[in-house]
Amino acid sequence: MKTFATNGLSTGGVAIILALAAGAPPQYAVAADEGDSPPPALMDREFTVAFGGFFPRIESTVTLTSPRGFGKEVNGEDLGLDKSLSSAWIHFNWRFKPRHQFQAEWFLLDRDGTRTADRPLEIGDTVIGVGASIESEMKLNVGRLTYGYSFFRDEKLDIAFLVGAHFATVKLTATAAGNVSVNGTPVVGGSRTESTSTKTFPLPHLGGTATYAFTPRFTAEFSVLVFALDLGDYSGSLFETDAFLAYQLTKHLGIGGGLKYFNLNLEANTSRGGSVGYKFKFFGPAVFGYVSF
Repeated sequence: MKTFATNGLSTGGVAIILALAAGAPPQYAVAADEGDSPPPALMDREFTVAFGGFFPRIESTVTLTSPRGFGKEVNGEDLGLDKSLSSAWIHFNWRFKPRHQFQAEWFLLDRDGTRTADRPLEIGDTVIGVGASIESEMKLNVGRLTYGYSFFRDEKLDIAFLVGAHFATVKLTATAAGNVSVNGTPVVGGSRTESTSTKTFPLPHLGGTATYAFTPRFTAEFSVLVFALDLGDYSGSLFETDAFLAYQLTKHLGIGGGLKYFNLNLEANTSRGGSVGYKFKFFGPAVFGYVSF
């Protein structure tokens, strides 16, 4: 739900391994050894661990504003960053009571690239002119801790309320050579490296998840998480949705796949009186494997 990643989220195409759906483990995919007739739910499985591969298409922008208010929005693609990539994520689910669960998830999106500037780019006090060469790297680490309460359950359907927090750490490094100036003055030697200080954003969220068991082995799950925050030096918003199908292969192992979508906006003040802002949109297919016990 690099992605649960290395957009990195990037350990390129981690196909089906051992684990559960990003941000939303299939609650009803319980199958047993051949000949058993288990209930169509993970109610009896205390722990589920999942590993997956996420293959999103990404849109991103960054705005670095100086203390004097200078700064413009720059597309990540203007910096040569990849639009498509593969990433990996990991998800953990602990159902400590029939109606209560705890989820933890992490993914890393790591993008880099090189290009020649075809238009002026402004990053804080630095202007990268047409013809300058740019080497860039953007890393987005996203972790999530979530508590879930199932307020409706029967033998086929589980609907749960979710509350928790994301923690996003972003770092951008851009190195330009050639036609570069700082505060209107050409840089001696024609090169300049701009790097943001690493910023970690606290992102509390609310949401819900619904899981439906078509059969004891085959389930579907849909989840949504949202947040909006304006607190001190930090502000932002998030919308995340995941849709997955899961199939229980054996008593303890299963596989699945689906789609993940993120829309993330982050802004923070810097120690020098400026600000840094990031916007991310990524959407794409994901595959996963999981082990439960």
